[in-house]
Amino acid sequence: MPTHYRGSDNEQLALQVFITLSRASESYQHAALERAPLPDGLTLSQFGVLEALLHLGPLPQTEVCGKLLKSKGNISVVVRHLETRGLVRRTAIEGDRRQRQLDLTDSGRELISAYFPNLARGFADAVGVLTPDEQRTLVSLCKKLGRGVQQTS
Repeated sequence: MPTHYRGSDNEQLALQVFITLSRASESYQHAALERAPLPDGLTLSQFGVLEALLHLGPLPQTEVCGKLLKSKGNISVVVRHLETRGLVRRTAIEGDRRQRQLDLTDSGRELISAYFPNLARGFADAVGVLTPDEQRTLVSLCKKLGRGVQQTS
């Protein structure tokens, strides 16, 4: 659906890019998660934390916020739920009482390690409408956009 805003051509095109990119991202995510539904009771934000810890190892909670583009308050709630379920543990970082290090428990590692290959297949299947060259071009353009807007902020 195109924008109904009647601004300049540049503004209308920018809004069309935003709408198209947002809808494509939502559709892509939805299609992948339909193929590989999240494990029972796990939210997308909780999955994001588990995935970051699986692939990057133990991290300070503030670094997880940055990786997932979530606020400190949001991640605190997400982590509290994961901790209650026994999937992650928080430990104090020596020398900084305000910081907490996050790490997977054995249960958390087992859950995310078993699930992640299914999700990777779900995303691969969903993006199959694009050729590998189109996928690489899309990655390149998204990185260019993301880095470009960070530099101008």
